[in-house]
Amino acid sequence: MEEFIRAMTAVATYEESELTNRIAAHLGTDPKVLPTTTVELPNTEQANLQLGLAAALPDAEVLGFHARGMGYMPLGLAELLSGQAMTGPIGLGPPRYAGVEVGDGRIVRCITNGVFLARIDGEPIVIVVSPTNERGFGPSKLRLEGVGTRDEAVASVIAAIRSAMREHNVFRRRVISLHADERGQGASVQFHTLPSVQRDGVILPDGTLERLERHAIGIAQHAERLREAGRHLKRGILLHGPPGTGKTLSVTYLLGAMPGRTVVPLTGRSLGLIEHATAIARELAPATVVFEDIDLVAAERTMPWSQGVLFDLLNQMEGVGEDADLLFLLTTNRPDVIEPALAARPGRVDLALEIPLPDAAARERLVALYAEGVRLEPAELAAVVERTEGVSGAFVKELMRQATLRAAPDGRNASGADVVAALDELLEERSALTRRLLGQPAHGAPTDGPGAAPFPQMLQAFQAAGLPIPDEIE
Repeated sequence: MEEFIRAMTAVATYEESELTNRIAAHLGTDPKVLPTTTVELPNTEQANLQLGLAAALPDAEVLGFHARGMGYMPLGLAELLSGQAMTGPIGLGPPRYAGVEVGDGRIVRCITNGVFLARIDGEPIVIVVSPTNERGFGPSKLRLEGVGTRDEAVASVIAAIRSAMREHNVFRRRVISLHADERGQGASVQFHTLPSVQRDGVILPDGTLERLERHAIGIAQHAERLREAGRHLKRGILLHGPPGTGKTLSVTYLLGAMPGRTVVPLTGRSLGLIEHATAIARELAPATVVFEDIDLVAAERTMPWSQGVLFDLLNQMEGVGEDADLLFLLTTNRPDVIEPALAARPGRVDLALEIPLPDAAARERLVALYAEGVRLEPAELAAVVERTEGVSGAFVKELMRQATLRAAPDGRNASGADVVAALDELLEERSALTRRLLGQPAHGAPTDGPGAAPFPQMLQAFQAAGLPIPDEIE
């Protein structure tokens, strides 16, 4: 019905508006008889579009327009040329702007509804910027419409705007996350600052960090040489292991050790925006896409919403050009429930590294790392290392925090006695859930394989599909 009303409004005869006359005077002909070129952009590109317009059309005259209730309906070039909206006439007025935060405290003043009257090499061009849907139903996008006496000139201007958008892109070399609008009308972008993680703060089995660095950082550092040799740059890395063993810490270290890249982490609220996120990364390569806890999607792949998410991710990973310096970093606590195609097929994941629970040597290094300011005698250190067999790095970090907390009321530094007391408390039976939350498997349970503790999402998937639950995961 809305489309019908808009069509009838567009073809109806009205007295020419002042805005229509200004456009016609600029073009030197009746704009209604000229073909138009339309481009739609995600609403997350608003700041980039503004910077692109400013760079490509620096001398353009900018006009605004208004109509009754225009905040509730889209107004594009067709409506402007007819001079009528569904609610009445469209009048000439000041352009409408919105402030868009782009990180580091900066705000870009972006035009939301405006008409640009420009001349490129003497050719008159009109560019209209408007949202496709302001407060109605459906996803909101940015619409860029161009009209001129020569189609080639219009196409050239739009291409120049897109090129300037890439050059001045506010996402480049930044860490950004996408978040779906609660009403499903678009997405928003948040900018992030990574915590600093030093290399000696990542405690992994011998050789693991070196392999990770070689595959992630090494390929980026030698990109040109690899291209010349005909080797692909796109790669996927899967870090797997129990919770709390350092997967996220390793990812954070890698991101900090690879400056100058655009980073797009996929979070719970961005699962439906995988294509959008990957498009940003592809546009701004070198870039890194991070998807933590991928098993939470793969394990519930029988659910309609998650099946689409999983296959979107597979398709996007496979659809990236091999010469693009694009890195996918995935983590999981349960590699056994990962879709086999994700971990096995070429073009998706080409390196899987296990991050296991720390052995005695690793636990000693972890205690030394997190015990800063804690007085530990050699015998106490040896006892802590022995008693913490089977725990995660997150457990050791929390142990030292608990020891410091015990000493804080007395205004003193924690001692070995505080560490032992905190360890006694964490290892007692009533702290079993705390230990699970810190990454320790259930008492007597293996950390992986068929006998591992049941995975709730996997059980839900079987139940949702009406399938019997296999004996090995009951």
